Amino acid sequence: MIMVADMEYLNDQKKSVPFSVEPIIRKVKNGIYTVTWSIKKTWNGDIDGLNTLKVTSDEIFISDPCYVIGGTSDEEWMEWLTKTSYGEDLNDNRAFTIYSMGGDGNYNLKLDFELDPKEN
Repeated sequence: MIMVADMEYLNDQKKSVPFSVEPIIRKVKNGIYTVTWSIKKTWNGDIDGLNTLKVTSDEIFISDPCYVIGGTSDEEWMEWLTKTSYGEDLNDNRAFTIYSMGGDGNYNLKLDFELDPKEN
């Protein structure tokens, strides 16, 4: 699973311990974005999608959520998985997950961000 999220989403998860693997962090202007993404050569072939992302912190992170949400125990990770239907229903416009790769691995994720014209 790959998560793309506003840094405030992570802060709201009350993550207080160091990341077990550093996420990719990028500066992004605050606003509402249409995010087009694609990954070639996954276990399920080429995949792509379209999501909306609200950025409020001027930063986004990209990571497998298990490395940034898990905290100090498996219990915290399982709680998040249960609450979000294993990442499929985040119920938050500041984050989305990509989970259709069909297995673990390293993936070359292509992301294109288009700022909503009303946000300019």
